[in-house]
Amino acid sequence: MARDETARGSKRKGLLNRRSYLKFAGATAATFAATGSTVGANEYETITVPAGETKSIAVGDGETFENKLIDMSASGASVLITTSGSGWTIRNVGFKGEHPGGHYLMTPGVSDPEGTALIENVYMGDGQAPRTKSGGIWVDANLPHQGTITFRNVHIAGMIDNGLYGSGPGAQGYGGNLHVESSYFKGNTISNVRLNSKTRPCNVTNTVIDTTGAQPCGVGCSAPGSTNTRAIWSWYGETHLRNCDIVGDIATIDGGTVTETNTRTGEAADLTPPKGVPMSAEQAASGAGGSSGNRKQAAQQKQAKAQGLPNVLSISSSDASTEANYEFEVTGKVKKSTERGGSKSKEDTIENGTVSGAVAGGTDSYQFAGTLTKFSLDGNATLFLNGKRVTPGKLGLPKTLVIDGSKGDGVSTYSFDVGGSVAKDDDLGSINDFDTISGKRVKGRVIDGTDAYRFSGDLKRIEIDGGAKAWVSVEQNQ
Repeated sequence: MARDETARGSKRKGLLNRRSYLKFAGATAATFAATGSTVGANEYETITVPAGETKSIAVGDGETFENKLIDMSASGASVLITTSGSGWTIRNVGFKGEHPGGHYLMTPGVSDPEGTALIENVYMGDGQAPRTKSGGIWVDANLPHQGTITFRNVHIAGMIDNGLYGSGPGAQGYGGNLHVESSYFKGNTISNVRLNSKTRPCNVTNTVIDTTGAQPCGVGCSAPGSTNTRAIWSWYGETHLRNCDIVGDIATIDGGTVTETNTRTGEAADLTPPKGVPMSAEQAASGAGGSSGNRKQAAQQKQAKAQGLPNVLSISSSDASTEANYEFEVTGKVKKSTERGGSKSKEDTIENGTVSGAVAGGTDSYQFAGTLTKFSLDGNATLFLNGKRVTPGKLGLPKTLVIDGSKGDGVSTYSFDVGGSVAKDDDLGSINDFDTISGKRVKGRVIDGTDAYRFSGDLKRIEIDGGAKAWVSVEQNQ
């Protein structure tokens, strides 16, 4: 059984309103304007921040800020990078030293709904002072951010109040989104990658997220002392994960969704940072590259290890106060898995291919071989089979019967019996009052259209009166 025992941060926690921002900006000692000049390869400028001081750096419309080592190693030293307009670039920037907290290190945004911007080869891996507020990057919902920002080869680790916090624009109704490519996140509290807009999807590709090692949160946290965190936290809209390696919870809230393609989670994940990610502030500032990676070899080894249990079923719940009980059967072997941040609670039982358990505010995952022949759910949960979101009523129903009357002449009536369970498939056919299911028997009619059903067991009998045609297909893993 998976259960979330810790309180989560408020969805508006950490938002920087205009009044508090102006107060903060007025207290800074200096403002650096970005320039369009380019520093040669392996050369960079060092910006040293004195103890107790925070410097503000502004990157304007169309400007490039690059090849900078920001030395925050003095006690209480920090920086805030803001942006305006669109078409700007922040590249080859290393933050050296522990972030003292109290504000985000970077609050980027693109004000033009059609505009884009790039943050590339940035290192924020030296962590944050324990129990302080605000974290690494907060996408500016107050600008407001309405365009698209791409984060590429970014390293964020040890931040307290989110590593990359990108859900703010969606919270305020704006459509600005972001994409994350070939980046590395490690041990950021509350969430590592928090994102979404309401109108455009966000993509996370070739990225490694490891939630272990998160520090206790403190000021501004809804549950001080908690180390609760998520690898991915999708709000309001679509998040697509492609070729990622993740250890930790993949969570959704307020209409957020997640799809996975070629994404390895839990024990199957390769936590080697992607090739090119800077592993120090100096590497980032010089643009000299970073991790050499070794993901292909590790992936091949893990794939060989996983052979024999090729299918993964995950049952996820976002409501920690209410249990969702489930039971399913498979024809082959089955075992608990940490895919999608799944728990390994001993409260869930596996016996002779039959699994029963409960989930509340977390995820239970299972690897299995053979066919999923039966599934029942009592409560609310989101289901994923081999990385794809599926409807509970369709699990355990591996066969599809389609009755096609599109080429028939007039009305066709039909009836059939199955050996197991049966349900209407509204993705492939129509829904109307003329089609009925009574136990294992189905009766219906089609007029210039199609009806479809999913079922288990054998098709015992079928009769069609009219010109409609019928065929059966079988999904191998359920």
